[in-house]
Amino acid sequence: MKKTVLFYGVLVLLLGGCAAKSESDSASSSSVKEASVSSTTSESSTKEAESTTSTKKRKSKKVKTPSSTTESSKKETVKQTEANGQLFVPNPEEDDEEVYYESSGDGNISAFVPDYSQYDKEQVISKLGEPSQIITDGAVIRDRLEESEWQLIKEQFDLGKLTEGQAKAFMFATKDLSLAAAISMELELLVYDDQSKPNVYLSENSVKFITPMTDYIEFTGKINTI
Repeated sequence: MKKTVLFYGVLVLLLGGCAAKSESDSASSSSVKEASVSSTTSESSTKEAESTTSTKKRKSKKVKTPSSTTESSKKETVKQTEANGQLFVPNPEEDDEEVYYESSGDGNISAFVPDYSQYDKEQVISKLGEPSQIITDGAVIRDRLEESEWQLIKEQFDLGKLTEGQAKAFMFATKDLSLAAAISMELELLVYDDQSKPNVYLSENSVKFITPMTDYIEFTGKINTI
C-alpha cells in the first residue's frame, strides 16, 4: 500500500503516549652528480604522486564504506527475515518510506503504510499456516476492518510496539481498504486472530493488508522490542 491521502471528517482516536605527508630532498655540490640527483628527485616525485593518488583512492573507498555497509546490512536483514519463515517484508519495488500519519487540522489526512502486495495466498499460508477461517463476505470483511482490526492495532500500541502515528496510519489504511471494498474491490480474509497471528486481507490473490503485529512484519520505523 502506497501513500494514502484520506479526506475524512475529524476522527477521534483514543491513543496516548506516545585520515601523513612526508617530504625528502637530496642535494649535492658535485655537478657530475646533478643529472643523477635530478633523476632521483624525479623518480621520488613520481612515487610521491603515486602514493598521494593511492591515498586519495583509499580515502575515497573509506568514504563509501559506511554506505556499502548499510546496504549490505539491509540485504542481510532481508535474507534473515525471509529465512525466518514468518516475517513479511515490504515490497522492494516500493519506496522504503517510514510509516507515518499526518493531519492538516482541517480534516485532510495523509498516511503511509508498507506494501506487501508481492505475497500471494499460498505464500501467506506457508508462513502463517492454515487460517482458522476464510471469509469472503464483503460486508463482514468491512466490519472487521473498521472494528476488530482497530482493536488489534490499538493492542499493539498499548504494548509499545507501535507509535501513536504508526497506529493511526494503520487504522486509516484499514478505513481506506474498507471504502475500496464497499465500492468495487473484492476481498478475501484469512483469519488468524484466535492463533495470536496477524489477519491477512487479499484481493486478486495479492496481499492488501496485514494486521500490524510487529512479531510478524517488517517496516521502516519499526520499534525494536525485546
